[in-house]
Amino acid sequence: MTLALLIALLAKTSLIAGVGLLLARFATRRPVERVDILRGTVLMLLALPALMAVGPALRFAVLPSAPAPAPIAPPVWSGQVEPLEGVAVSGALAMPDAAVILACLWTLGAVLIAARFAAGVWTLHRWTSDAAPVRCPRWLAALAAHQPRPRLLSSRQTPGPLSWGVRPGVVLIDDASLRAPQAAPAILAHELAHLRRGDWVFLILSRLVLALFWFNPLVWRLHADLAARSEEAADAIAAGRMDRAEYANALIGLACAPAPSAALAMAARPHALKRRIACIMTAVPTRRRPLVALGAVALLA
Repeated sequence: MTLALLIALLAKTSLIAGVGLLLARFATRRPVERVDILRGTVLMLLALPALMAVGPALRFAVLPSAPAPAPIAPPVWSGQVEPLEGVAVSGALAMPDAAVILACLWTLGAVLIAARFAAGVWTLHRWTSDAAPVRCPRWLAALAAHQPRPRLLSSRQTPGPLSWGVRPGVVLIDDASLRAPQAAPAILAHELAHLRRGDWVFLILSRLVLALFWFNPLVWRLHADLAARSEEAADAIAAGRMDRAEYANALIGLACAPAPSAALAMAARPHALKRRIACIMTAVPTRRRPLVALGAVALLA
């Protein structure tokens, strides 16, 4: 990776991520459509390396110039060894190439981010393996209202309700929530909204984009916004199936429960709780308008 390539990637990813964030913020008020725009942004960033490799390059020559000579790396050490029994040795130790240093730094960041996500997935797999099927009749009755039905498991290790995996997926319920069956309809409606929309798949894709372009702060913001807007979209879908005030009370009861970064959890952090409740109590349609997302993706392209 050269410095010119790094600058080009920084500029192009900043343009795509920045425009995607602005469109998701101002082009629509519907949570579902905002998620669709951010998903399109993630897909465009994921396709960027391939487009740069196979797409046409535009070159603009303002003034003709002779090719610059290749730079010579300054030596770290140079010297000469006195002749020893008729043998003379001399040499120089050159500085590592800047491209090698940049490539090592980029690889280190990508590996650390990928390893953190892999550790989160392993934790979810371990929790799921140790969990037991839910037997509570009220939880099972709430689950029966949804199709397709995921695996509903009770785990003593998970800090709060969460879902993960591809459809039909897995829903893990913590002990405290299991003892509050009155919240079962709200919790299951939220977690199944995640599973039906494939939010976990896009969480993986967003992590992949983050590993590729970790050096760009706007990509980190895009990843965080996609996670937050996905929760708001799941809230909007779930609140449409039940009383909004009842759903908001269930969300307050689950506030502050942490969750691994590889999962989708209903619990809200304190700084996001007020925003999510405001979105729940605002009657915004949840139905998609495909032209909004298509227009946003076309603009990004």
